Amino acid sequence: MNRKWSAIGCVSPGNAARTAIACLIAFSALAQRNFYQEAIEKYQSKQYEQALPLAEAALGEDRNNPAYSHLYGSILAALGQFYLAEEYLGKAVALAPEQPTLAFDLGALLHQERKYLEAVPVLKRAVELDPANLTARLMLARSYVLSYNQLQIPDFERLTLEQLNYIVKKDPRFPGVHHHLALVYINTGELAKAIVELNTELRYDRANAQARLELGETLLKLNQYHQAADELQVAARQAPQMPDIQFALAKAYRADGQTARALAAARKCVELDPRFAAGHYLLGQIYRDADQAELARQQFELFRQLDKSGTPSR
Repeated sequence: MNRKWSAIGCVSPGNAARTAIACLIAFSALAQRNFYQEAIEKYQSKQYEQALPLAEAALGEDRNNPAYSHLYGSILAALGQFYLAEEYLGKAVALAPEQPTLAFDLGALLHQERKYLEAVPVLKRAVELDPANLTARLMLARSYVLSYNQLQIPDFERLTLEQLNYIVKKDPRFPGVHHHLALVYINTGELAKAIVELNTELRYDRANAQARLELGETLLKLNQYHQAADELQVAARQAPQMPDIQFALAKAYRADGQTARALAAARKCVELDPRFAAGHYLLGQIYRDADQAELARQQFELFRQLDKSGTPSR
């Protein structure tokens, strides 16, 4: 019987001491474990799923540490959990309002989510804290323009140009800055200035098909049909799946009297995007120009159906 008792859990004093020491070592190792550093390493290697519980453990140790909230929010953003990411990045900013990186990352997330109205004050603060952050300035310029309908700032164009011109002064080759300047000038009707900026953008980035599309459309507005078509042909080769390029190309060919080429481009446009209402309307116009009344009627009917459903006409 004594042997039975000893067999079911009685530990000798020596074994008990060794077990206690092992437990203390384990607890000490756990206490010394740097969850924050481990989470950073996982985050930097893009192992976001593994980084999240580590960052959460770090946050559990100190919820008033802005670096912990910032890292946790950054990981949530990388995982696409934007609502929670906003919450924790916002907490980090509240805990350390003078830290420019924290304000920038929150503003960048809002900009990414197209919450431009909310992004404006956050990005303004990021720029105030770090005037050399050119990416923040570009995002702020975009947010001014894209939130105009909500903000109704009367001098939003001046504010936008202020940011973009600062970027050009500091780094004339900054990606996209001349393209964005051109968009402002297109909006204000200063087409000659827009062309200068678009040509500059393409000199630095010849593969920018969107900028080349804007250049083609601007040349079209200035009735420079041949040059517009030339630019749009290059854009079509660079981005063969963009229906907007084919749409602009069809307009250029039609304006230049090249009906066959206009038809081909317009057909390609609606093949790429069958719900492109304006594309169907343009194709109908070209068919009408070519005396193909029935085909024109069919395209106009498709336009009416799509336009009625609220599809953007572009």
